Amino acid sequence: MLDRIAESLFWIGRYTERAENHARLIDVYYHLREDEKGPDEQVWRRIVGAIGDLSAYEEKYPEYDERSVIHFLTLDATQANSLVVCVGQARDNLRKIRDRLPSELWNLLNGFYLWLKNCDTAEVLGDSPHRFYRRIKEGLAAFQGTAVSIALRDDAYSMMESGRYLERSENIVRLLQSVLRYTTETGRSSYAYLMAVLKSVGGYEAYRRLGIEELSTEEVAAFLLAQETFPRSVHYALAYFSDHVKALREGTGRSGSGVERIIRTADKARSELGWLERPEINAESLDAVLRQLLATNRQLGESMAKMFFFPGREVTA
Repeated sequence: MLDRIAESLFWIGRYTERAENHARLIDVYYHLREDEKGPDEQVWRRIVGAIGDLSAYEEKYPEYDERSVIHFLTLDATQANSLVVCVGQARDNLRKIRDRLPSELWNLLNGFYLWLKNCDTAEVLGDSPHRFYRRIKEGLAAFQGTAVSIALRDDAYSMMESGRYLERSENIVRLLQSVLRYTTETGRSSYAYLMAVLKSVGGYEAYRRLGIEELSTEEVAAFLLAQETFPRSVHYALAYFSDHVKALREGTGRSGSGVERIIRTADKARSELGWLERPEINAESLDAVLRQLLATNRQLGESMAKMFFFPGREVTA
């Protein structure tokens, strides 16, 4: 596998996962403002802080209002984390390697991007923001579901999925950091806010089915960090990231130190989460746990780039 092909596959996984995560967050935070006390500006600022770049936003807009924030996070082609840019980046990477994945995936992603690119902010706000973001989630889920259904379980698939699960792990960590900032700023753990957090990852019903009675920052953090059976927990994402890197190693017979180090790093982080006891996840310790996980995710991303995307040579796994 050429390095450029490996890199494109990895970032297709990351960008599609990132776009879906952002669509979920915007949708839930958007409706959360109805339950918030105080001016809407606080909610809009919190959404930008969770997904985008506050300084980049403030350079372009004088205040935090509905129209500006929705445009910035959804349709602003100059904002690196906007939905249209994430989907566009995934589409551009897929266009370069169309022969490596089923044509249905290109048709889905290309059509979805062209629709999103032609949307405008007035359309989002004038119809139903909830319906709009639901369509985005459904479009991205259709892409991922089709990949799961028809793609060969080869190195290309494992590379794409490793990017997706690494992105998922990082997104959950950043989401929990926004939760921690919220509770620190307000001095309270809002029931509506924590409900919104769980719903943003599709985890509210799973949370209740596990019989967790208390809805607190600590319990939600424990669920999203260490619940082994929930697909959007950090533990689950790191486990599947590791599995796909192992598949890359075994599919080529390669067992170099670089690949082994990536696997060990992911397995170590997952193992530490598995051994975390509920009392160990509290307001004092959570910040350190999240910072360590964010550093681990960053290290894994950099290690994947060094191992598989080195320019000028062929990637052998």
